[in-house]
Amino acid sequence: MPSLKIFLDASVVLSGLASFTGGSRKILEAAKDNKIKLLTTPLIIQEVINHLQKLDIETSQLETLLSRKTIQLMANPSKEIIEKFSKTVPDPNDAHVLAGASLSGAIALISLDKKHLLTLKVRKILKPMLVKSPKEF
Repeated sequence: MPSLKIFLDASVVLSGLASFTGGSRKILEAAKDNKIKLLTTPLIIQEVINHLQKLDIETSQLETLLSRKTIQLMANPSKEIIEKFSKTVPDPNDAHVLAGASLSGAIALISLDKKHLLTLKVRKILKPMLVKSPKEF
């Protein structure tokens, strides 16, 4: 059982499903090979579902990731915790991502969102958790 826990943002899940190469796909493959444990929340999976069609990704691909436990779902953070983070992030719509990451017990939050999540401010908020892009990870 892998001990390295990683929390994923919707952007990484979508990128990993859309491309057969690249850092996001490598992270999904590492989880399939049981090298790391990937975590996310139902709120983030809903974001993924909302964008599947735009990227021409089959819903079945996401269903396979979840049914095989390549990505494991944890409970959504409470509204109170999300509210706490909404006051500290550049985009309040991303507060649930930081709230979920902070509760996950993961060593890192992996995202492709350079504008809102891969920022110095977010890195300080989540410290000691790492906040990285798939390529950096």
